[in-house]
Amino acid sequence: MEFVSRPLPGNFGTEILDLDTARVSDAGVRELLLTLYRSRFVVLRTGGLTDDAYVAFAERLGEPIHLTKNPGDPEHPEIVRITNIGIDTKREPKGAAHWHTDQSFRNQVASVTMLYSVQAPDIGGATRFCDMAAAYDALPKAMQRRIEGLTVLHLHGRSVVARPGDHVPLPLKWLDPQETVRHPLVRRHPITGQKTLYAITGTSQGIVGMEQQAAEELLEELCQHALQERFLAAHTHRRHDLLMWDNPTTMHSATPIAAATGDHDTRLIHRISLRGRPQVFQDQADEPAGHARSAGSSA
Repeated sequence: MEFVSRPLPGNFGTEILDLDTARVSDAGVRELLLTLYRSRFVVLRTGGLTDDAYVAFAERLGEPIHLTKNPGDPEHPEIVRITNIGIDTKREPKGAAHWHTDQSFRNQVASVTMLYSVQAPDIGGATRFCDMAAAYDALPKAMQRRIEGLTVLHLHGRSVVARPGDHVPLPLKWLDPQETVRHPLVRRHPITGQKTLYAITGTSQGIVGMEQQAAEELLEELCQHALQERFLAAHTHRRHDLLMWDNPTTMHSATPIAAATGDHDTRLIHRISLRGRPQVFQDQADEPAGHARSAGSSA
């Protein structure tokens, strides 16, 4: 083993210690990703990463999604800078403080999202997670059969089953606001093959071939099931943490945070979103890797 791992407090999630992101072998990357798929999210305790080192590590886990228009840093178009300097999401309820799955409004969805904390507030700013694979496993068999094969319509913006208190997503100037895509309601994880609910809120707008009211009622029922406390966990960021989550099997939500007033309450996060199959799994493109259900799963 090239790192030490231990469960985080809560229903799921793993802490990773002593991982050298610059020197980890392919076998170590593979084991890290399998840990991520089992745990839904992992937190790497690092001693600090440069942007170059962060991007180089990300490229071993998938294909970074570049910001092709107006990148914050032309030298690192993969990195999105998230901060509360001059931004108060408690007063202005917009942004990522709503339950969603990254890139679910696109045909090619995200695989892993990475958040590196350059600065972290002493209090607040946690990221919440919902284990969608465990929620699927816990559904009655009749419901599993009912939803198998259904296809959900997705559109960037507020979901028709947005949760109470969800913030409104910020508009994306480069995206056609009418661009609708379709994804299975029940997906198989692209690496492990595990079945999971996918993006039931966040961008969901309806179900193909189903009357709108019936579709909304079904999606609402699934949301109420999935967002039970037993399927939830949270991570409070610390400086130099590298948080990673598995988009196929999770939804997540930021928590509102007030505008920074000094070093003690400033947040600066560098986000990289990945897509595609990691290189270390290219030789098993037709055969799922082994997996184990998370602690929150049940039959």
